[in-house]
Amino acid sequence: MKPFSILLLCVLGLAACSNLSEKRTLLTSAGFKTVPATTPAQMAKLNSLKSGKVVPLVGKKGTVYVFADTERKAFLLGNTAQYQAYRKLKVQQQQIDQKILDAQVNMDNSDWNAWGPVFDYGDGWSVASDPL
Repeated sequence: MKPFSILLLCVLGLAACSNLSEKRTLLTSAGFKTVPATTPAQMAKLNSLKSGKVVPLVGKKGTVYVFADTERKAFLLGNTAQYQAYRKLKVQQQQIDQKILDAQVNMDNSDWNAWGPVFDYGDGWSVASDPL
């Protein structure tokens, strides 16, 4: 397996593990408030919502965006402006993640040229020229 493939698998594995934590961080940075679920009715509502997703709920006072954090037994609540701020932060984080991945790919690809030109003998074997 190529070093890049191993690196990509590691990055994707870490991204999957940190996704919930990253989402919490982005939501709180956008101004969402954490409200613990303390009553049986709140726990039932927490368990009924889609875990790991921000869900709009329309009530008498307007739309509230809710993130059900079942691990911490809490809701993260935000208004429309806070939800828009979260979406903007999420796009910025995705751009940063893409730049990091691009840099890792470029770094991995640049190492192949360190030994100079490669001579291909046509039979599946190739030898790099002596760098010294």
